[in-house]
Amino acid sequence: MSQPSLLEMPENVMLKITEAVGFPSIFTLRKTCHDYRNFIDDKTPNINLTGIIIYVHPQRIYWCYEISGDKEFILYNNHPDGCVFEHKSHEIFLRNEDFILLFLRDFELIIKHQKSTLEQFHFNSGCLTNEEEFHHFISPILDKTMKILKSRSCPLKVKGFTMSAFRQEHVMSILPFLDANLLKSISMEHTDYEAFENNETVMKLNEIMELPQWRNATNLEIMHLYVTEPVENFFGFAKVAIWKKSVTGNDFLSVKEKFLSPNNQTEEFIIFYEVFFDCQILGDCITDDCGDQHWYYRTENKEKLLTSFKNNLQKSLLYHLLGDRMFRRMQLCWLSRVSSYRNIFMLLFLFITCEILIITHEA
Repeated sequence: MSQPSLLEMPENVMLKITEAVGFPSIFTLRKTCHDYRNFIDDKTPNINLTGIIIYVHPQRIYWCYEISGDKEFILYNNHPDGCVFEHKSHEIFLRNEDFILLFLRDFELIIKHQKSTLEQFHFNSGCLTNEEEFHHFISPILDKTMKILKSRSCPLKVKGFTMSAFRQEHVMSILPFLDANLLKSISMEHTDYEAFENNETVMKLNEIMELPQWRNATNLEIMHLYVTEPVENFFGFAKVAIWKKSVTGNDFLSVKEKFLSPNNQTEEFIIFYEVFFDCQILGDCITDDCGDQHWYYRTENKEKLLTSFKNNLQKSLLYHLLGDRMFRRMQLCWLSRVSSYRNIFMLLFLFITCEILIITHEA
């Protein structure tokens, strides 16, 4: 008795075999015959990617896909007569093919078949310091990306989302179409640091902050983009890193009070700034050899300390909850590194000063 062909098998068996083949072989099989192509397009077998990283450049697009820790790279390279496609050391020249359109077709097919959860989804771009020129280049790509994501029957399942952007509309082309119940971290960064420095770019967040993805995420990072919202608007996250043009002593105290509140869930809060106003209202602190300032506060949980650190070189404020045992271990570690009795006495004096400050702040 002859063995049945793949197309003669029950659909559930065909689907399991097809999914077991995995990506990118599924799309190779898709090209073998018309009936099998229809089956794949109709049943949309899951390709089980665990990570997607896209890097868009005016002359090329890199795409990295990850399956259970193994990474592979695809390159769509612009060519005067078409496009050069590279994958696994194989290079194919496609005459009269636009590299952006080719990428978008492949991306649409992949997103259609991605049903499992992505640990990370990164959409990166850059290499144009002129923001207006870059906006005109990236907008059509993001418009098509939004349509692809919007066409899915359910939101794309992602845990960590990272995007290089400098306008709210860039982020809004992707973020609203990610599963708000699964998304844990949101990261945004300017496409070009030099452009950020030249333009002091401000990122509007009014629309983004209304999204359930924003409200449900636990980690937020906005780098090389100034935000104008009050620091209180970022208190819903467990870990935060933001850039502000200026901060005040009241901002510092507001974050401190958030950490010391009974129901606080925030673990780390970092603010990078350009100008600091009203620093004198912050109270007594420990100043180290570099001129950086440290504050320590006892929390409601007696086993944890709130440490606040003002780095004058990097112009940043760091708030971090530190376990009391960890704090003692740090003290022992510092003691083990000093090389003379004089330094030991100085360090012990520092520890005593720290304890006095904690008691003073409690009072």
